[in-house]
Amino acid sequence: MLNLYDKMIIDANLIQEKFGRKYYKHIGEFKTDGTQVVILFRLVPGEVHHCLVVGLKFLSDVYRDSLISSLQSTDGQSSFEFGTYLSKQKFPDGVDMLKYLHMEGFVKRIFTKNIIITHGAGKEDKIELEKLNEMIASDMNISVDELSIKNDKIKSSAKKN
Repeated sequence: MLNLYDKMIIDANLIQEKFGRKYYKHIGEFKTDGTQVVILFRLVPGEVHHCLVVGLKFLSDVYRDSLISSLQSTDGQSSFEFGTYLSKQKFPDGVDMLKYLHMEGFVKRIFTKNIIITHGAGKEDKIELEKLNEMIASDMNISVDELSIKNDKIKSSAKKN
């Protein structure tokens, strides 16, 4: 008997158009096992080879869904660093999101070279967070170290230029 799935052609663009699948900023995965993470801060000030992330699989369903909703929001996507936006958000029970994640030990400091950013469906659509940070700093004509320390000031001065 012929399997119907043998005849299906999967195309990432078709899936995105038909089902509305999007690729969001501030999402990554561990290079080693593909575990999904939310990137709160792409760089830790003074430690340009580290970032701060939260593993989605460790959160309760309600908190995970609320965090994802914040991430997918217009303001969440337009934020330069998601952690800055998250500091102003609350979970449905009124708990401050960023404060809770930090105090309960969900925020982890990870090497940027161990996080992969996915911005498409193919293997060529993946980039190490470390390389992405270098590209962003290069586009802004600053060093990666300056990007980690003064990102809000740099963003506002980049708009002026």
